[in-house]
Amino acid sequence: MLWFKAWLETRWRFAFLVGMILLVWLAPLWITATGVQPGVPPARQWVGIQLGSVLLYIFTAIYLAGSGINSQTLYAATSGFHGSMVFTLSLPVTRRRLLFARAGLGALLTLLLIVIMAGYILHLRPEATSALQAAAYLTRVIACTMPVYALTVLLACLLDEMWQFMGACFFWVFVFMLQSKIEFISRVSPLRALALNCYTITAPMPWAPVLTSLVLTGVMLWASVVAVQRKEC
Repeated sequence: MLWFKAWLETRWRFAFLVGMILLVWLAPLWITATGVQPGVPPARQWVGIQLGSVLLYIFTAIYLAGSGINSQTLYAATSGFHGSMVFTLSLPVTRRRLLFARAGLGALLTLLLIVIMAGYILHLRPEATSALQAAAYLTRVIACTMPVYALTVLLACLLDEMWQFMGACFFWVFVFMLQSKIEFISRVSPLRALALNCYTITAPMPWAPVLTSLVLTGVMLWASVVAVQRKEC
């Protein structure tokens, strides 16, 4: 029941993201095919698509993470049609189970979209990509997207839906600005590890941002569980 309700709250977000992904992927191909900008080299097209996909990795993780765990703007606007935290009050379930169901479904959908996007980027790459390189890139993308998702889940346990989304966006914009100023943050930043202009597919695995991402993800998910458990009291 919780997983089904989570899907009902997520399905239109998922559909919206699929449309955005197709728009980013097809726009460069459409521009070349219609002659608006003919003769664009494949390598240049690929750079544009992969840069757009990096932004989609981040946006997907923020947009699908934790909506409705604490409260939803739509609940107030529709006189009780939505609102997962209120939903638990009428069922014999804990808010921790709600967190696992809602955040778990969002994580599965996020993982699905990221794998598809990463596979498409590797498919369009002008140079040949070995299986080892593809596996390393996919591992890096998934690991470095996890803290983006986990932070949004944590904010969803504490804030209203609108502030959860805006807070996550502002935080990662702040991290992006800091990584260009502070060398240590640049070395461990998950955002920098996602960009192929920083770590190309042929480069060794950037273990510093990958391990930092895993640690941050674990800490933020633990904090999310603590936050929802305190709401039970």
